[in-house]
Amino acid sequence: MEATRSRRGPSRREHDLLGWIRLLADKVGPRRPTGAAERRAAQLVRDRLRAEGLEAELEQFAGYSTFAAPFGLIVGLALAPALFSQRRRLLRSALATAAAGSLAAEGGLLRTPISDALSRGSSQNVVATVEPSGEARRTVCLVCHLDTSRSGLLFDPRLIAQLNPALTVFSLAVLTQGSEPLLGGFRAGRRLLAAARLLVAAGAALLAERELRGEDVPGANDNASGVAVVAELALELAAEPLPSTRVIALMTGCEESGLLGAQAFLRSRDTSGWLFVNFDSVGGPGTLRYARREGIVQKWDADPALIEIAERIAAERPELDLHASEGPIGLTYDVSPVLARGGRGLTFVAGDGGVIPNYHWPSDTPENLDPEVVEHALEAGRDLLAAIERGDADRPPSPPSGPSVAG
Repeated sequence: MEATRSRRGPSRREHDLLGWIRLLADKVGPRRPTGAAERRAAQLVRDRLRAEGLEAELEQFAGYSTFAAPFGLIVGLALAPALFSQRRRLLRSALATAAAGSLAAEGGLLRTPISDALSRGSSQNVVATVEPSGEARRTVCLVCHLDTSRSGLLFDPRLIAQLNPALTVFSLAVLTQGSEPLLGGFRAGRRLLAAARLLVAAGAALLAERELRGEDVPGANDNASGVAVVAELALELAAEPLPSTRVIALMTGCEESGLLGAQAFLRSRDTSGWLFVNFDSVGGPGTLRYARREGIVQKWDADPALIEIAERIAAERPELDLHASEGPIGLTYDVSPVLARGGRGLTFVAGDGGVIPNYHWPSDTPENLDPEVVEHALEAGRDLLAAIERGDADRPPSPPSGPSVAG
């Protein structure tokens, strides 16, 4: 893929982006993790990639259908001390500490004992590899996810701007329970623990409301748009491989229930030294962004060299309207477990004011996309791959010239 390719007019494949999105959002519809529709989506994408000349495979792994499963258990542990009298301090402390420790472990994305124990359903990743035309000097993994989420008051468009602050408060309230052995010994401490448990109870009510009253969403933006970009990039590369860069297309399952597909992929092979480039929700009517940091309470910095390349693309290609996202936008992504392991990655996402349009809402349909933003994500991906092929990510990034400001 030559660097000049992205300067040309729209290709046939750019016009086919919406075809991928409609295949998933309209033909398949909502794709609940571990469900039949998620499996059908993976099979359809695999078959279409094969039909166009790219050998793609399904890799099975164990998962579960909703993030309410592990977090419901954690919430239960956090609320359980209130069921026992103050005379049962040892039991209360054990339950509260287990809640805080479980949340810290699950949120750290390294060892996830609760998720591992709950993973009894079947899911799959779609994986395709494009070998370079010459000797492979590096490996880039293009990432997206196939599954969709569920609506609920958590994701109400009128409240969505407060989602990340609310989740931070909720997480801190659970972590506060870990201080039960200390705070439970005096009155002021017990009041603080009680107040924290009220916040946890509110979070539990929101989780229950989502499971009972929410609906599985079509996921045109989140994340059929990312699948479209990764699929088109992979097909272009299959027709014209890069000289020295191996490219792997990874389309995960169970992202929405806990990044389970990405974690299964990372555990199945040695990815040390790889570069991961993630496309998630890159079709909403908003500004295309690259995320400098990912995470909710615990946060991880994106790879500095990839950030520098993205900054240069933004400066050289103003028509892409590409900007940094300094603060949180959305939740965690498939690159988050890569960063948590000390790996190298970067996520592209579209949104403004920390909000992804139609996020986890029934209005996430093809009609509410901005096709130009999806094309811009494709262009940015092309330019990023061209820079990686030139070796721009092989070298340490230049020292920062000053503070970066999000657009």
